[in-house]
Amino acid sequence: MAQVFEVEHTVQYYEGDMTGKLSLPMLLNLAVLSGTLQADQLGIGDEVVHAQGVGWIVLQYEMTITRRPKVNETIVLQTQARDCNAFFCQRQYRMLDQTGQVLVDIQALFSLLDMEKRKLARVPDEFIDAYGAQRVKRIKRGLAPAKIAEDEPVDGQQQYRVRFTDIDMNQHVNNSRYFDWLEDVLGADFLLTHEPKKLNIRFEQEVGIDAVVTSRYIFDQASQISRHQVLDGDQLSLEADISWRVIE
Repeated sequence: MAQVFEVEHTVQYYEGDMTGKLSLPMLLNLAVLSGTLQADQLGIGDEVVHAQGVGWIVLQYEMTITRRPKVNETIVLQTQARDCNAFFCQRQYRMLDQTGQVLVDIQALFSLLDMEKRKLARVPDEFIDAYGAQRVKRIKRGLAPAKIAEDEPVDGQQQYRVRFTDIDMNQHVNNSRYFDWLEDVLGADFLLTHEPKKLNIRFEQEVGIDAVVTSRYIFDQASQISRHQVLDGDQLSLEADISWRVIE
């Protein structure tokens, strides 16, 4: 049976945004941290994985946010590897308050990337066994995010140059950086009056250093849903949709 890993964390001031709540990029970073700590505990941390010439990459996140934790709040980070097959693995992340209420739930789809060939690699049996994950023949992928058509006018867009500090050990843009780009393009006025409820984010193509990406979005006032794309030139790097709650 898949092992559940838990660790407490107190949200630091530098992990919050202008609202005094855990920022979306840091929310993702803390979730991923729990998985990293579990892997280290099980003896299959980054050094072991990278020694085999591979690295974990995320293909999709589906997130439900009931409430973002506040700065100085102590929460429980929880994670569990779920189903795995030869090329894909599912992992669940949760953030709980001190009463055990789930604040954030994240379903993630992972693969291993061959660091040299930049192609998907097989997941070694010893990784699956260490996590106690369930072996399955097929992994059910989440629904695709709502798309932006090529000829559809967008409500806003912004370009960003990929810096050295945006790149992680897998030699491409760290996933949390995309959350910066998704939020920033919406503007402060919007972010101070809206709270994210659900996010569906699918990564299509990795982005490397010195690239200039374009983050673009369309917001539907009636549904309070924003649709997003991050483009590396003409190449689609990411698609996402975010459901928002208006702050009263």
